[in-house]
Amino acid sequence: MILLRILFINTVDLDTNGISTFIINNAKYLVLKNYVAIAYSNNLNTELEDSLLDSGINLIKLPARKKKIFSYYRKLTKIIEKNKFDIVHVNGNSTTMALELMAAKKAHCDVRIGHAHNTKTEHPILNALMYPLFNYCVTQRFACSQEAGRWLFKEKNFSVIENGIALGKYIPNKSSREKIRSKLNLEPGDILLTNVGGFNTQKNQELLVRVINLLPIKFKLLLIGDGVLYQKIKENVLDMGLEKRVFFSGSVDNVPDFLSASDIFVMPSKFEGFPYALVEAQASGLTCFVSDIITKNVNLTNNVNFLSINNPFIWKDSLLYSNYISFDERVKDNNTTMNNIISKGYSMEENAKRLSLIYKKEVKAG
Repeated sequence: MILLRILFINTVDLDTNGISTFIINNAKYLVLKNYVAIAYSNNLNTELEDSLLDSGINLIKLPARKKKIFSYYRKLTKIIEKNKFDIVHVNGNSTTMALELMAAKKAHCDVRIGHAHNTKTEHPILNALMYPLFNYCVTQRFACSQEAGRWLFKEKNFSVIENGIALGKYIPNKSSREKIRSKLNLEPGDILLTNVGGFNTQKNQELLVRVINLLPIKFKLLLIGDGVLYQKIKENVLDMGLEKRVFFSGSVDNVPDFLSASDIFVMPSKFEGFPYALVEAQASGLTCFVSDIITKNVNLTNNVNFLSINNPFIWKDSLLYSNYISFDERVKDNNTTMNNIISKGYSMEENAKRLSLIYKKEVKAG
């Protein structure tokens, strides 16, 4: 028996990013007892599409959110009304989520959730203008962290839903490590720095390219992801003659394997909510060096070091003299690492159970 009819809406590309990870993880759990659909407007990776369909999740393709905004709104309204969704859960970075919440309100959905996944927007004026409409249409407010909630919702009440991960996937794997390091032509003494994230201004991969240029040749850099600045960063690497030290994987669906191959995780973001990639890196046992603007609550394993992004030489010195955790130590300490992450509330399964209970409570109250 289907308990609830749930629609997740992704206001960014449904791809290898934090918002998508949240939606996909929870959708795959909730679909076991509910009707679950995901609405998106980008072209899906074939492997991701097959994985979602095989899980029983319904996929709803919408017109381009930015380029065809009126068509997007009309189609979304009709879909919500036709399918009689009990819950519309909108995930994004700003009050522009009002667009989806307004469609849900017009389609008579009683539970309309706005979920904040960041602590800043690249469109502050639009965010301010949309704030009254957002508040008019939203019925429940979720956030990935206290910082993200206070930023987007101001004085309004909200619930923090932690960015839990499927912990079993991130156990360090020696076979995966050797395979990927061989593919990258790494020497035994090479130190592989890894970053996971979309290529955009927020993620600040440009700083990492500058840092690797300051470090000895044994340091290598792996950039995982795709985005609008992908080609620009690649050109920077070529211009600096670093093509044999900086690797681009593009978007991948086996991030845990790449984390196993890595030695240190780096994240020089200019702003973040509560980054999934950093939770995943810690689950793999990696020593992490990250921007000091990221919430300190993300340090779940005591292996996260916070650095200013204003000076690449700080990063160079910190990485050069780092006593990073070796692969063998990561394997040995895996149980402790996992227990630390579970105790802090970042198990995907436990968080999905909590989300399910919240949904049921809200629908019953409505």
